[in-house]
Amino acid sequence: MTLNWRIAGLAACMGVIIAATAYAQSPTALEQAELAGLSPELRSQIQGRATGGNSVTEVLQVMLLNNIKAKHPASQIVAMDWARGVAVVDVPAGGMAVVRFDPKTLQIQ
Repeated sequence: MTLNWRIAGLAACMGVIIAATAYAQSPTALEQAELAGLSPELRSQIQGRATGGNSVTEVLQVMLLNNIKAKHPASQIVAMDWARGVAVVDVPAGGMAVVRFDPKTLQIQ
C-alpha cells in the first residue's frame, strides 16, 4: 500500500515538472513578436539558448548587453524599445546612456 502511494506521488511530481518545463519554454506573444523581427540566423540562435528556464526575452537582453559592452561601458539595460532599436543603459561612471542597435541582428550602431 505504501509503495503505491509513493509511485502515485512520484508520478504526480513528474507531471508537474514536465508541465512546468513545457510552460517555461513556450514563448509569450511578446517574445514571439520579438523573434519574428530577428534575422533567421539570430532567431535560431536565440531559440537554442532559451531553454532550461531562460526566456526568449532574457536571452535577447543578455546578448544585447554583451554587444553593448563590447563598444560602450554599461552595467545593465534599464529600458529598451525593440521596434526602434534603442536601449538605455546604466553606465559605470554614473548616469544613463542611449545606445542604438539593429533590432534584426542586435548589432550596435
